[in-house]
Amino acid sequence: MIASFILGVGVTLTLVVLYQAANFDDQKSLEKLSFANVTGGNLSLANGTVNVTHQEPSPFQDLAPLLREVADDDGTIIMTSVNWAWAQQDSLLDLFLQSFRTGENIEHFLKHLLVVAFDGLAFERCKVVHPYCYQLMVDMDFTGQQGFLTKGYIELVWAKVELQRYILEQGYNFLFTDVDIIWFRNPFKHITVYADMTTSSDGYIGDPDDINNSPNTGFFYVKSSNITVQMMRYWHDARKRFPPHHEQAIFINIKQELVNSLGIKLQFVDTKYFGTFGQFSTDLNKICTMHANACVNGLGAKLPDLKGLMEYWKNYTALPIEEKKKGLFTWRKPTNCRL
Repeated sequence: MIASFILGVGVTLTLVVLYQAANFDDQKSLEKLSFANVTGGNLSLANGTVNVTHQEPSPFQDLAPLLREVADDDGTIIMTSVNWAWAQQDSLLDLFLQSFRTGENIEHFLKHLLVVAFDGLAFERCKVVHPYCYQLMVDMDFTGQQGFLTKGYIELVWAKVELQRYILEQGYNFLFTDVDIIWFRNPFKHITVYADMTTSSDGYIGDPDDINNSPNTGFFYVKSSNITVQMMRYWHDARKRFPPHHEQAIFINIKQELVNSLGIKLQFVDTKYFGTFGQFSTDLNKICTMHANACVNGLGAKLPDLKGLMEYWKNYTALPIEEKKKGLFTWRKPTNCRL
């Protein structure tokens, strides 16, 4: 299952939007791939064909039936990930799910949302509030809040990258969204067929194709293909070259290589539509998502700030259409998070 990317794309390109505002399954043209059971060895691209030199059983094989159930008709999955600190009652998961119900015609996306739990407590809580949950087995205890760049945090994000590659290998596209992002409108309207990978931005400089934009991999879409499977493996392997860091920092280091060497078509979304606490969007007539990123004082600060934005949103949606069109209603920047 997935600012406008289209700004600056150029002269007279015919833009093909993957999904219409109200529907998520209009196109069925992307080729389904099958890379089942491929987890090890070297993967190279030659004449559009994936060459795998070593195969071994995938640790994610038990996920396959759930992927089939969650995917939309075009083979796209929305996914997020949680540990117990984020999944417990009145924490980020509850707020995240609520945003789909209070957003503008986006509740149906919940049918295509996979929640990946990193510990047993998070998995059990997820099953209480959402029908599509999967526990990713890891060798560390992830129940507590994982501070930025702690050992647990680092292992968590790289386990997530491995799982995302498996999803692509199975022939599914995915839109990954951090659980500290609240949704207001359909983000897929701003994603085009052109890009292999579409990512949000910490710093958007006006051109969706400019590699100098600063990516934020807390919200990104990847189209399943031979080349994107290779991209995810290249990304994971680059961890050895830039230890010990998280996936976003390493993606920033290799993004030029992905474009130049692998031929990845990379686009960035405008923070006007996909806001962050670091680059705050104030246009409620355009906003699709808001990410509580760059909050150095953690979960206790993120929650009240996100809840405050949700209250602003409810007040906005209660306005008459004429008042909304005036664009005078806005919201206040977060006050609890230290950026």
